[in-house]
Amino acid sequence: MKTKLTLISVVAGCALLAGGPAMAQGDLLEGWSGSASLGALFTSGNTESTNVNGSASVTKQIDEWRHTAFGSTYTAEDNDVESANRFDLGYKLDRQFTDTLYGFGRLRFDTDEFGNIDNRITGVVGVGNQLLNDGKQTLSGEIGIGAHQTEFLEDPGTVSVGTGEFDPVTGFEILNVNTDNVEGTEADGAVLYAGLNYSNILSDTLTFNSVLSIEAADVNTLAVWDNSLNVSLSERISLSLGLLTRTNTDLGDDFEATDTATRVNIVYGI
Repeated sequence: MKTKLTLISVVAGCALLAGGPAMAQGDLLEGWSGSASLGALFTSGNTESTNVNGSASVTKQIDEWRHTAFGSTYTAEDNDVESANRFDLGYKLDRQFTDTLYGFGRLRFDTDEFGNIDNRITGVVGVGNQLLNDGKQTLSGEIGIGAHQTEFLEDPGTVSVGTGEFDPVTGFEILNVNTDNVEGTEADGAVLYAGLNYSNILSDTLTFNSVLSIEAADVNTLAVWDNSLNVSLSERISLSLGLLTRTNTDLGDDFEATDTATRVNIVYGI
């Protein structure tokens, strides 16, 4: 574990050391641009449900260096019972080598209460290339390698299973609870990273974006595919219609592998 944590520390350290001189050329809080979005859905009647999601991404370019900070959150309740609670926060540093080729370091922290992730830290270094840029369409691809440290809510290899018998009072299935499901089960190891980022300006007011990222590790592979259609309402405000798909391959039988979220968000340009 110490080796993996050291690699993650190296990723963060390289980003700070490399970005420090460039960042010192201007005020730390000036020159950032990006967007923040917020959306909520409430239903009432026979079924009451609430879900709230928000995200933000800001970027600062100084010469050949580009700093990006990003984060997102998603919560949901059904009949006053929480059914989703996710949080993601990260930082990325790009260093441009040519007009199309760049190197990057990426550090990300996330939690997913209903996806068996108590907390996870992932650090990656790699290279990216601008594959397409014709003024309307852009496409870039990235590959990298790094390390992760993951703490599960319960051991994904020893989850509780149903017995096929039902409690006569509650009607719920009786679970054969495995005593090995200890909270705080940890795992760490190498990560292979791949990413694609596509954007298409369809008209003066309509833009389509698609972002795919894959983090493959021995204990789990996380794939996130975010598609959105943005409709510009003013110079800074737009309406975003999106579909987010998250897949975790090996979190245990008690957890769904794939989560999908349909979003209608107001986006504010910073």
